[in-house]
Amino acid sequence: MRERPVRRICVQWPRLGPYHLARLRAAHAAFAAQGVELVALETFGLDATYAWREETAAEPFHREQVFPGQAAPTPAEIHAGVTQALDRLQPGAVAINSYAQTDALAALAWCRRHRRVAVCMTDSTADDAPRSALREAAKGALVRQFDAAVVAGTRTTAYLTRLGLAPARLFAPYDVVDNAAFASGGRRPDLPGLGGERPFFLASNRFVARKNVAALVRAFAAYRQTGPAHPWGLVLLGDGPERAHLEALVRDAAVPDVAFAGFQQIDVLPAYYAAAGAFVHPALMDQWGLVVNEALAAGCPVVVSDRAGAAEDLVVEGVTGFRFDPSDTDALARRLASVAAMPAAARR
Repeated sequence: MRERPVRRICVQWPRLGPYHLARLRAAHAAFAAQGVELVALETFGLDATYAWREETAAEPFHREQVFPGQAAPTPAEIHAGVTQALDRLQPGAVAINSYAQTDALAALAWCRRHRRVAVCMTDSTADDAPRSALREAAKGALVRQFDAAVVAGTRTTAYLTRLGLAPARLFAPYDVVDNAAFASGGRRPDLPGLGGERPFFLASNRFVARKNVAALVRAFAAYRQTGPAHPWGLVLLGDGPERAHLEALVRDAAVPDVAFAGFQQIDVLPAYYAAAGAFVHPALMDQWGLVVNEALAAGCPVVVSDRAGAAEDLVVEGVTGFRFDPSDTDALARRLASVAAMPAAARR
């Protein structure tokens, strides 16, 4: 690392969504108190993964966008654009999203070339993808080029330590939300899925296979087949390529009281958490799971897959929530039944 003090820190992400902006506002306030300027560097104006609206409101920090209105420049264009932006900004340190994307690699190369501090921001874990010894060796050589890392939690800390970054250079947590915003709550009966008085389980996911929403639907169907005296409903937030399959599963199995509420922007999510009886996160693999942070900040009981990174750090069994094996649908059905049977205890 350089010995001279850092006066400007650049934080780089591919695209700034509401979660990133909340973190940047807090970081700006913390750094400004120390006389350090924070600059946000956004690579793309669009992306094909998340349907976040574009956030254009003025922010207290300086914000630059490398490719306004674009989602897919070529790798060479990305490398050149990020390099040129950093040449203009001349930060003393760059906090870089991940260690594998083209824009991240361009930022890391710039830091090493100009002898600036490079900090990796990641929630990667050892079991989030197939691993090979050769690829892990190459990844370790890459990760060790960073001076430090901001990591999601226990599983990411263990993985980056294994890749060769000293534990003293790892800082947590990285995956955080604006707790106060989610605690604000407030019921909004005009929103999809919030019209009735029946208590309900809530899930919020992209509808892709690894999120395991189909298993949740089957577990919910099994719970309802037990004939509970006061049956809960199920509200599914999100969208994605598996939506038609999930809707067919509900229709063909005649599963009652399932509402597909669609993708919702962040400003209405607190209303869903406030109204829900419990939140369920069934993922087969999730490096972290920010939705768990959101639910807990809102005071909503959580039932979380033990494959989600957040489960290890945020879910204390029977205290802050419950964990389950996402491959065991029957166990999840029993957990849904037990939570629905003791709503007051779950709220505590």
